Amino acid sequence: MSFVDRAGATRSHALDLLERAVLTLAVVSLFVFGYFAVGRATDPARAHSLATPLDALIPFVAVTIWIYLWVFPATLVPVFFVRCRDLFRRTVLAYTVVIVISLAIFAVFPVTSLGLRVAPDALDVTRFSPWAVSVTYALDPPFNLFPSLHLSTATIAAFSAWKARRSWGIAMAAGVALIGISICTVKQHFVVDGIAGVALAWAAYALFMRSYRPEPGTDPAYSWHGPALFFSLVLAVYLGLYVAFRQGP
Repeated sequence: MSFVDRAGATRSHALDLLERAVLTLAVVSLFVFGYFAVGRATDPARAHSLATPLDALIPFVAVTIWIYLWVFPATLVPVFFVRCRDLFRRTVLAYTVVIVISLAIFAVFPVTSLGLRVAPDALDVTRFSPWAVSVTYALDPPFNLFPSLHLSTATIAAFSAWKARRSWGIAMAAGVALIGISICTVKQHFVVDGIAGVALAWAAYALFMRSYRPEPGTDPAYSWHGPALFFSLVLAVYLGLYVAFRQGP
């Protein structure tokens, strides 16, 4: 490869990284600001309950908070797993549409988890898992439930990983299944919320990602370095939470 070719490849790679950073920041900002703006503005008197007999049968399991919290780094899977620019853009579009639709539903049809959550004084915050649950309850507005944006974003991440490399998609699908359980055992969502979240993610996948085909002779996935960086991020998140717990109030 000539010097000019190398310079062009380097410039293209730099532009790709810049685009990824901008798109990722835009989606994260949309989620964070939109989620909390709608949640804080919701009138509790307007909120509904979607409780079913099944929700009452599902036990509260504090330790599953670590699966529940895994979704936040998991939504960044496409950044670390997906090399193909076209697939990454499709994934960002799917995220954006799902977030916008969810925020609109939250505003029009708020659903509350106030009667679902465990009472704060029943949580032993001297233990790591109940402490994490109490922090989650304190930070998360109890109204943005239906559809579960928690589960829909994780499902889109799994679809993106699947399109990049089948084995990674299968692993992510297993993670999504566990997240689907955790949103109920942490008492953050009703069963119906999770079903609606998966359905919304599937619709976005069908519209924007299912038709994707990689260019012949190209690999749409990063090598092992991408996943290695991702799992380093996950480890850092959990270590940060443990440090915060040990420091106490």
